[in-house]
Amino acid sequence: MRDVAELVEMNRFVGREFLLWLWFESEIYETNLKTSGGRVVSLWLETHLTLTMETEEARIKCPMPAAAPEAKQALQQGKLPKQARVHAILDEHEFAWVMKAEELAVGSLKIPAQLKAESDKYEALYERMRLAEELLSVLEALYADFITLRLAPGWEDVITPELKRWARGKSVDEKAYAALKGKLLKRSR
Repeated sequence: MRDVAELVEMNRFVGREFLLWLWFESEIYETNLKTSGGRVVSLWLETHLTLTMETEEARIKCPMPAAAPEAKQALQQGKLPKQARVHAILDEHEFAWVMKAEELAVGSLKIPAQLKAESDKYEALYERMRLAEELLSVLEALYADFITLRLAPGWEDVITPELKRWARGKSVDEKAYAALKGKLLKRSR
């Protein structure tokens, strides 16, 4: 029987594929992602992106690293995103964080400015906690959609070819992808 640490090591690729899928969706939907539950979030990668394959690594630092030609070249070489700075707008609130794919971890989270008066420090703390919780719930919903798609029988036949087209710099039919994705998400429920 495998121990927990071995299972974690064997499945680290899932977080990297999740970050790849977020990147893919943020590009084809022009940053406007929507969970199957109906939550809408604007999400994109910014300032830095690290892609790896075994011991090879590509680090891209620029305002929009996902749009850099080096990023797609790294994907074509078989590298997957390991870490990225992510920016999101949820309702009217802006968030930024470092997504560590292998751990599925959110680090260096920048939460919107405190909305409550500084005079009530407890209320400001609760507001920050609520905002962090709100962002994490949207990320969990996106992850749930990703896992549903990843485990669906159509992943290899439907989603993977679209990801490969996108990685090669070819256009993806947004409406056709959305229809296929919707069908896979409904079928899995």
